[in-house]
Amino acid sequence: MSDYSTFARYTSRFPTLYPARSGRQQRLRMAMAGLLLLVAIGWMMAQLAAEMRASGNVFTPDLLLSGALLLALGFVFVNGVHDTANAVTTVIYTGTLSPGRAVLISAIANMLGVLLASGVVAWGVISLLPAEGLLQLDARHGYALIYALLLAAISWNLASWYFAIPSSSSHALLGAMVGVGGASSLLNGNGALTGIDWHQAGWAGWALLLSPVLGFVAAGLLLLAMKALLPNRQLTQAADLQRPPPLWLRGMLLLTSSGVSFAHGANDGQKGMGLIMVILLIALPGTFALNRTLPEREIASLTVLTAQAQAQLPQRSDLTLPMAESELQRYLQQQRWQQEVLPALGKVTGSLHQQLSALTRFDRLSTSEATRLRLQMSLTSKTLHQLVNSPVPLTHNERALLTALAGQLNHASSLIPWWVKIMVALALGLGTLTGWQRIAITIGERTGKAPLSAAQGASSELVTMTTLGVAEQFGLPVSTTQVLTCGVAGSMVANRSALQWQTLKRMGLVWLLTLPACALMAALFYTLLVML
Repeated sequence: MSDYSTFARYTSRFPTLYPARSGRQQRLRMAMAGLLLLVAIGWMMAQLAAEMRASGNVFTPDLLLSGALLLALGFVFVNGVHDTANAVTTVIYTGTLSPGRAVLISAIANMLGVLLASGVVAWGVISLLPAEGLLQLDARHGYALIYALLLAAISWNLASWYFAIPSSSSHALLGAMVGVGGASSLLNGNGALTGIDWHQAGWAGWALLLSPVLGFVAAGLLLLAMKALLPNRQLTQAADLQRPPPLWLRGMLLLTSSGVSFAHGANDGQKGMGLIMVILLIALPGTFALNRTLPEREIASLTVLTAQAQAQLPQRSDLTLPMAESELQRYLQQQRWQQEVLPALGKVTGSLHQQLSALTRFDRLSTSEATRLRLQMSLTSKTLHQLVNSPVPLTHNERALLTALAGQLNHASSLIPWWVKIMVALALGLGTLTGWQRIAITIGERTGKAPLSAAQGASSELVTMTTLGVAEQFGLPVSTTQVLTCGVAGSMVANRSALQWQTLKRMGLVWLLTLPACALMAALFYTLLVML
């Protein structure tokens, strides 16, 4: 049998780790998971029933929305299937925990990570597709965008999982968003480059590019430090499944494995939340364009800030802020701050102040009113961020005021319902319990020629957990798969262990192809769906 065939079949060198389950056990597990999933889906649709009736949707759009939400949860499920191995591989191959216990702990930690996530990464994902473009799409183009994005990302993840190659769900999602954003703008006559927030995409791209390098270097350095500080040679030798590491190190491995799962839920789980909010923003803009749960006191505070900003900015009655992203970028590139942008901002903040003064609650706005207000707030916030970071001379108080206003405007349009978090947590948890062996065997047995040592596992997991935690605080989507796999490879290089270059070449090729392939697939899917 060829090496590739063996690789594709994900055969393990340690068959005792993965005992075969009976067909009855498998069918019972699948039936229980399916029943739980059906109950959860029914509950999710019940949460949306009132909004769907209020929007006046007919039967077909309701079906399209339901299908889109199921696909988004499918993406989250596949993400759990694909990325579980990142957390459990080290504790399994060092003999710390049995596979069953490791995966169960990982599922629980993943779900907790989703439920306790801040939502910053989710809104970073959403901002890749500017709200100005999403809210102005008609139903046909909006659903085509949603389905193309999800089908491209899920297809790539399933293909890489089938061939047992660790790949990045974050890269797949970013590539699919770039593809549908560019195709949507091009087909709507706005140019292929205007459908993406390239500033946000650039930050996400740099995070995805640099985090694997950081994982490789940091895990290697941490392993060298452990070898220097801990004289126990058992820690740096290939793990013996019959002789687990010392109790203190098993505790550390369990802690870091749980930490990686928690951080994965807090980071990757938010990508699922972001996808669902993109769907809801397109399908039900009247409900989800604004944070309808915003308390009256916060609306009053925002009203005061708009009044103060209006007083600080110059006024010209003949100017208005452009209501399209492409026009705004032309303003910024031409650096017409003093003559046009600042006066336009002054007029728009005055208009916002008048509208907010007459409001006490956002949930009383009609769909068209909520959409117009969201567009105005979104573009004003973006321009304020550009102003604060521009060379325009501002006093400390002015800069603080405008920064606070931009933050309040973002908060007023940022809402992740609690039921979205629960559904994403459930989908990620079920995915965590399913199909993880393929990727675990690749990381644990096919990255290096020798099994993982306890020190290698600890250093890789610790670096991955820290990287994900820091990225979540800054709202940056990073790839758990790439950080941990590169961490394992870096620890093996530091330990002078031989690597399996054939496997690493395949992984590297998949990593390079993920973003452009997903962008191309998403653009093609979008074009085909629009033509139907």
